[in-house]
Amino acid sequence: MLSRLNTDKLTACPECDLLIDTAEPVKEGYVSECPRCGYIVEHPVRLSIRHNFLCVVTGLIFYFPAMMLPVMKFTMLGNTQAMSIYNCLLTLFNTGNMGIALLILLTLILVPLAKMVLIIFITTRLYHKVKTRYLAVSFKWYTRLSHWGMLDIFMLSILVSAIKLRSDAELEPGLGLYAFVILLLSSSLQTQLLNKRLVWTLIEHHGK
Repeated sequence: MLSRLNTDKLTACPECDLLIDTAEPVKEGYVSECPRCGYIVEHPVRLSIRHNFLCVVTGLIFYFPAMMLPVMKFTMLGNTQAMSIYNCLLTLFNTGNMGIALLILLTLILVPLAKMVLIIFITTRLYHKVKTRYLAVSFKWYTRLSHWGMLDIFMLSILVSAIKLRSDAELEPGLGLYAFVILLLSSSLQTQLLNKRLVWTLIEHHGK
C-alpha cells in the first residue's frame, strides 16, 4: 500500500517527521496542522505572504528609531549619558576598535536591514505574481544572511549590562530600547511565520 502512495503529495512535519497528506490546498482563513504535535505545516499562500510582509514592514518602521535613538541612559556621579547603537558604533571607530565596530556594523545594522529589504522584495512580487529572475537569488541571500543577524544577542548583552551596572549607576531605558524590542519581536515573528517550502514553490511557479 505504501508503494502506491503519491509521495509528491506527502510532507514531513518539521517537528516530529510525521508524513502528512498535503494534496488539498489550504483555504484562506485556515492552516494545516500536524495531527501529532500541532506544528503549523502550511498557511494559505496569500495569507502567509501577507503576514510576512506586515511583520517586516513593522520591523522596518522601528529599525531606524532603534538604531538612532538612545537605548539606555546612565547616570553615574551626577553625570548622565545617553547611548544609542549609532553612537556606540561611532565610539568604537573613533577609539580604534575597528574589528568590533565592523562586526557590529555587519551583524547588527547591515544584515537586519538587508534581510528586511530582501523579504519585502520577495513577498511583494510573490503576492502580486510578478515574474522576475532575481527571486531565487534574493531568497538564497536571505537564507544565508539569516545566520549572521544578532539582534537577540545584542538584546541579551543589554540585559546583562543593566544587571551588572544597576548597583553602580542609575539606569533609565530610552525610546531606542522600546523600538529595538519591537524590531526584535517583529523579526522573530517573521522568521517563525516564514514557510520556506512554500516560498520556494512559489518562486518555482512565478519566479521564472
